[in-house]
Amino acid sequence: MKCRLCRREAERGPTLCVFHARAREALLEGYKRWSDAYGGLSWKEFLKRIKGRAETGQWVKDVVEMEGSG
Repeated sequence: MKCRLCRREAERGPTLCVFHARAREALLEGYKRWSDAYGGLSWKEFLKRIKGRAETGQWVKDVVEMEGSG
């Protein structure tokens, strides 16, 4: 099966390569921390803020796009 974001072999999760799966895991962990820090930040707002940060890597941005369109 191929990664739905980059077409590498999907090794983890239902349809993500190891790189995008790790990026998604980091995103979920980050959301928990941000939500606590900001007092209940919504998932959609979190994705918007993460996407706009200069230090956000491309794999995370790919996952943000995927999550935001779902």
